[in-house]
Amino acid sequence: MRPYSPDRPRKRIRPEQWYAGELWKGFAVVVWRGARSVSRRFLASEWAIPLALLVLLGVAGGALWLLGPARTERATIAALHGLCAQRPSHSFWFGPYRLPFDARMTGLYSGALFTVVWLMLRARSASGAPRRAVILLLATGVVFLAVDGVNALALDLGLPTLYEPRNSLRYVTGAWTGVALGTVLRWVFVSTSWPPTWRTADPVVSARRDLPVLAVLLSGFGWLVRTGPVTLYPAVAVVLVVAAVLTLALLAWPFVLLATGRLERLTRWSEALVPSVVSGGCALVVMGLTSSLRFVAEALVGLPPLS
Repeated sequence: MRPYSPDRPRKRIRPEQWYAGELWKGFAVVVWRGARSVSRRFLASEWAIPLALLVLLGVAGGALWLLGPARTERATIAALHGLCAQRPSHSFWFGPYRLPFDARMTGLYSGALFTVVWLMLRARSASGAPRRAVILLLATGVVFLAVDGVNALALDLGLPTLYEPRNSLRYVTGAWTGVALGTVLRWVFVSTSWPPTWRTADPVVSARRDLPVLAVLLSGFGWLVRTGPVTLYPAVAVVLVVAAVLTLALLAWPFVLLATGRLERLTRWSEALVPSVVSGGCALVVMGLTSSLRFVAEALVGLPPLS
């Protein structure tokens, strides 16, 4: 290789080459600025966190779909082992595969999930108390769940029962209570996130606009888990795991905001990103600890599996 010399003739750049290079540079700058602007608007929008969760849900669902129903069953049952008794006789089956929640918990967590998502989409800033009739209706579901649970316990203890327990009733009472739980979680989220001036006094849930829609959604989901198509097992199992994570994360939400000094101080959705990650991490830690403790207790005590 010859050493550099100032007298060495330089390679001449043709005008069309220079123009093409500058054109590509300008195009790259425009694309970069556009992508940065879109990303900033996306992070500041109210759809940032829901779409991010949807992407994560799709990735997790796709991964479990590739693993197959058998591995999905083992993974999801282990993940939710600390949140539910998981009795096979009290659970819905998709062919040979059992859902990770029993019928009552399936209704409870799916009801909370559908309620939170629907209310967030329908009325994002409403934080007023529901009307007395709605509160009474939701409280009635909690009472029915307690009655159904005591009735099932009486059957297990060999005592007289009011009626024969069935998984369909377990799901209905669980879903009814799940709507009440989702309403409370959504109200707590809005009341602790945004400043009072950003919230409205509209009822957090409406008997005419919300409850009929939730009844249709949960009836459809109940029909799905009752019929149990094997091909949809991974998707339904993932939905239940997501419902558990969301419920636990929303329970931790006000404490995370209080610990980070952001209680009633959020003004943009991008500011909710860090608390969301922390709350989700807390939910995963709780699920992992409770499942691990139950597995350890079962191994040490030698408890037989529930029927």
